[in-house]
Amino acid sequence: MLSLLLIALASRSTPPIIERDSFGVPHIKAASYREAFFDAGYAVAQDRLWQMELSRRLARGQLAEILGPGAVGSDREILQTGYTDAELQQQFDRLSKPARVAIESYADGVNGWIAQARATGLPDAYAKAAVKPEPWTPLDTVAICVHLLQIFGRGGAGELRNMAALAYLRGQKPISNHLLDVWDDLAWENDPDAIPTVSPRDDPLSGSHFHFYQPDRMTTEAHLAMLPKLGLLEMLAGIGVASRPESTRVAESLATPFRTGSYCVVVSPSHSTSSHPLLLSGPQMGLRAPSVVHEMSIEAPGFATVGMDVPGIPGVIVGATKAFAWGITSGVADTDDLFFYPSDGTTYLAGTRRLPLEKLNFKLKVKDERDQHVEQLRTLDGPIILNSKNTKTVFARKAGYWKREMDTYDAWVHLWTCRSAQSIEHAMERTSMNFNFLYATSDGDIGWKYLGLVPKRASGIDPRFPTPGDSKFGWRGFLTASEMPYVRNPKSGFLANWNNKPVSWWPNFDTPTWGKVFENSSLLAAIAKPRLSFEDLEAVPESIAKSDETWPYFKPYLSDSPLKDFDGRFIDGSAQAASYRAFLDALRETLFLDKTGNFLSPELFRTVLQPSLILRALEGKTKFDYRNGRTTSQVVLDALAIVAAHPISPFKAGTFKTFDPNPIPYSNRGTYIQILEVSPGYIRGVNVLPPGVNETGKHQNDQSALARSWGYKPMESPTLHRP
Repeated sequence: MLSLLLIALASRSTPPIIERDSFGVPHIKAASYREAFFDAGYAVAQDRLWQMELSRRLARGQLAEILGPGAVGSDREILQTGYTDAELQQQFDRLSKPARVAIESYADGVNGWIAQARATGLPDAYAKAAVKPEPWTPLDTVAICVHLLQIFGRGGAGELRNMAALAYLRGQKPISNHLLDVWDDLAWENDPDAIPTVSPRDDPLSGSHFHFYQPDRMTTEAHLAMLPKLGLLEMLAGIGVASRPESTRVAESLATPFRTGSYCVVVSPSHSTSSHPLLLSGPQMGLRAPSVVHEMSIEAPGFATVGMDVPGIPGVIVGATKAFAWGITSGVADTDDLFFYPSDGTTYLAGTRRLPLEKLNFKLKVKDERDQHVEQLRTLDGPIILNSKNTKTVFARKAGYWKREMDTYDAWVHLWTCRSAQSIEHAMERTSMNFNFLYATSDGDIGWKYLGLVPKRASGIDPRFPTPGDSKFGWRGFLTASEMPYVRNPKSGFLANWNNKPVSWWPNFDTPTWGKVFENSSLLAAIAKPRLSFEDLEAVPESIAKSDETWPYFKPYLSDSPLKDFDGRFIDGSAQAASYRAFLDALRETLFLDKTGNFLSPELFRTVLQPSLILRALEGKTKFDYRNGRTTSQVVLDALAIVAAHPISPFKAGTFKTFDPNPIPYSNRGTYIQILEVSPGYIRGVNVLPPGVNETGKHQNDQSALARSWGYKPMESPTLHRP
């Protein structure tokens, strides 16, 4: 224990003194950069050591070693597609010196607290699991960071899911002669009515952007002819490996980040009542107890930042410095593709080259049981997610960020010392993962950049399906930083993003995400004022949590119905809100069920047939006639008749549990929410992070009351200068 403490303290001249505010939030003020991150690791370990233990084990496929057989599925998923320790080390070694120092010092700080806690008392969960914490290492942080970025900063690899959906549709007789028409309706490439983050009039690239290849029907038919004839069970197995459902389920149960989402608004001085930029950020990473994220401020000579951090990862991910504030949301771009190759089990054929399959073996330790072994196969693209013995084909996941995830962390480290819009944008250009990045500076600038490595795909293929592993179909590099969408100081006076489409010319590729009906319309409605105040932004999270993005689009068709007086507010206990939701389900049923079937379950039926498609089908704007000769009014009446035939319970808002008996209602909110006003002399900030900063003790649940009332607390930090 003493040796661990001495090693940890080697990066700090004196023991840390952590200042905490009235909500227990740690505020670090250190004499050097290295000491600042030592103190940060020490403080977060004080608050969340057990959560950090679970996070590193989840990210490294080592949960079953302490939790037993129930965690085997999660570990297996991670090991089937993850990195070796040597590869994690390579990512660490590639980092800039400031990033390496931050991670090393943070690890030392965590170990400093572990050494002390071993003497004064570890969290009770360690005793219950009959385990003691091993020393924290930089690779633990790298593994957690990689895992987090792969959850929130990538998209795509849905091609096997699409193959399975198309195989299912082939069995539906009513559409058998119009199969690809229906497919194009369900998996549209670009909806011109989808609301982008930046309108064409504000888009600097509107007239000179990169043109993605758009497949026509001939291309789709030729591509489908190249695909191997997979069985449904094989496809489902590959879909599971690609989507990692078990590790997501386990992450949620253990209160580590598991959900993607997030919303952010920035307001320019011209659109603000105070004539200063405003920023609202609500990262949606899941709501659990303890929170999956943490809060702190860190200050050292030449460096100061405050906001949200993730336990196990040094530094603030969403927050502010003395010069600017920022927020991020998941970008949802198609960054990953599946490539398929003929294989004999030990080699695979890439065009005319026959190459060996790379095999990696991992030991999976299971508490009170024998060790298991996991084999990971790779092609030159990356890990194989499906090895089809029946067709002698392997499907590998290719991602531009492969072995480069930590470049994104490096970008964050450089971000913290930026002073201007230009330097902010330049720092974030090194990001490998796909995010929307929004900022507001003390100079009065606001801006947005669409980040990450997005591939330039070959022409002559349909990106909705797996790509043949031949060089003529391979990627043609990536969009450069100058080709990625961006804007600074738009004429509109504001920017708002809720994971929506970046710009009008950006397609969906393999996942029909962006259509006319999307959640960002609720966000835009909530800020629909000529000028916005700080208090207006404080009200936005409650407004959007109690709304439904579909209502404005379907309201015109219900003017003569029992729902004509519905105000569109989804309040807990509302009978009309429940009736409207039932109507939307009934509309989906009467338009599609007898044509497409239910995709094997009501849940999948609801997921596949999205509101944008329902609206297009209702309006008769699809390639296939789902109205079956009926008028729009007749379809609406048929749906209302279905609703009337069944009893409906009042609307029940989603909730999330805290550390007290009463769950918090309205779960469609940020895991952490911050509102900031940025000016040359000061930054005014409020935030909330329910249920609290600590996993135990008096600050475990002291923000739950704020969250229930949609309240906030001041961001009490020396980083934020007050007038």
